[in-house]
Amino acid sequence: MPFHYLQYTLFLLLGSVTLGLSAASIGTATLDNGAIISFHDDYTWEYVAISADAADEVNNASSSKMVNSNAVNPVSPEQALKNRSSLLRSGLLNTSVKNDVKVTYSDSIWRDKALGLKFILSSNNADGVVIVKVAISFYDDKTNKITEQTVNVWQASYRLPETYLRKDETRNSRIIWVDGIDKTSWTNKLLSLKVIEVETR
Repeated sequence: MPFHYLQYTLFLLLGSVTLGLSAASIGTATLDNGAIISFHDDYTWEYVAISADAADEVNNASSSKMVNSNAVNPVSPEQALKNRSSLLRSGLLNTSVKNDVKVTYSDSIWRDKALGLKFILSSNNADGVVIVKVAISFYDDKTNKITEQTVNVWQASYRLPETYLRKDETRNSRIIWVDGIDKTSWTNKLLSLKVIEVETR
C-alpha cells in the first residue's frame, strides 16, 4: 500500500470520528505487512493481535460502523492467525501508549519459576505520573495465548514528588514478577502490552 494512500485511508477513518465519546473501537484495517490496526473514536489507534475466534466478530463490528468500507479489509480466521503470529514476532505489540505515556517491554529474567519483566517508560504528559497500569498478554512459542495479567509497571510514592514520572523523562521500571508462565514454552518471549490506566497528580 503506497504511503500516500495509507495516509488518505487513515484520514478517512479518523475523519469519521464523533467527538465527545469514550475511546471505543470504530473499525480495523489490515496493512500490506499483515499488521492489523484498530481505530478509536478519540483519534488514537493501536496494533492488535486477533485470534481466529475473534475474526468474525471483528468483521461484523467493522461492517456496522461508519467507516469507509474500502478501507477496512475483511479478515479470515486463517489470516487472523497469520497476522497475530507476524505481529507478535515483530515486537510491534511490545509497546503501548496512553495519555502521552509510553511503555515498552525491554527484558526478562527468571528466578526459579517466577518470570521477571523489565519495562522502559517515557512521558510526554504535562502532569506527574504516579501509576501506570498495563495488561500483559503472554503467548507461547506457537502464538497461543497463555494468560493475561494486569500489573502496575509504575508506582510512585504520593508524598515523594521525586518518584513521579515527569514530562520528557525516560525511566526504567522495577522488575515486575509474574507467575504461571512455563519457561519451556515461552522461549520466544512473545507478549503484547496495553496500557489501561494512567494516574497523574
